[in-house]
Amino acid sequence: MGAHVSIYVRHTDDLRSVAREIRDLTAGLEAPEHSTEEMVAYTVGARLKAASRMAEEMSDALLYRLTGPRSTARAELRSHSALAAAAAGTAQVMGSLAEALRQVAFLNEHANLPTFPDLADARDAAWNVIRDHVDEARAALHDTADQLETDARHLVQPPPRSAAAMPLAQRPPVAAPLATSVQRRPTL
Repeated sequence: MGAHVSIYVRHTDDLRSVAREIRDLTAGLEAPEHSTEEMVAYTVGARLKAASRMAEEMSDALLYRLTGPRSTARAELRSHSALAAAAAGTAQVMGSLAEALRQVAFLNEHANLPTFPDLADARDAAWNVIRDHVDEARAALHDTADQLETDARHLVQPPPRSAAAMPLAQRPPVAAPLATSVQRRPTL
């Protein structure tokens, strides 16, 4: 989980590399079924730390690239948007993981209290919330990586051509204008 996002992400291979790093964060991130609070805290906490490092590196890259000398290369300009979308997805992951850790903190806080029905229900609810947030984080990681790979595939496509730039034979047909006023015969 040594996430490193280069400030020089400009090419499809660079974006795919970032997508692989995002996918690597999902390794071992499973919804806890028979885990202890400590195992969940370790697993989720480690992923949160890695995601936050990745988000920091993406934001550094965007800050450098969007405030530095402007590029005219279309692929590079499109990579800025792709990287910003990946940063937003990573932030969503971080939010889900932080919420899962908040529930682990609740479980730890109430671990040594005598068990009574309401507390048992609250503990069960906390485990359900942890599972939901871990599942949300996994889904957001997959969605973010998928989108980044899609963006990488489309990074080098030529820009859409406007009708004015097309040869006349390739332009879409245009309806003839309709007469909107009554035409009169000229008088002599």
